[in-house]
Amino acid sequence: MPAEIDIHNRDVLVKRMCRLLDEGGDLIVDMTATTFCDSSGVHALLTVRRRAQARGKRISVAAPHPNVRRVLEICGIGRLMPIHSTLAEAASRRSPAAA
Repeated sequence: MPAEIDIHNRDVLVKRMCRLLDEGGDLIVDMTATTFCDSSGVHALLTVRRRAQARGKRISVAAPHPNVRRVLEICGIGRLMPIHSTLAEAASRRSPAAA
């Protein structure tokens, strides 16, 4: 994911995440480089989560910046999908079907 997620890149990111989801198994959203995420980014994650659920797949978030993690937690994203501290942690928790 890019450094900033907002209304200007939301649609492109949703399309990219949906394409990856359709091509593979479960999706890990790597937010290692993301330092800003507004409600557009939260909405993007929720949109992709709905698509994942419809296909019997899961979505998780990896390594969000503390500011981004706070936004995700305030919005309750952690109740809907796992938020991992690192990409390695997220990868190790994938289901065998997603490998």
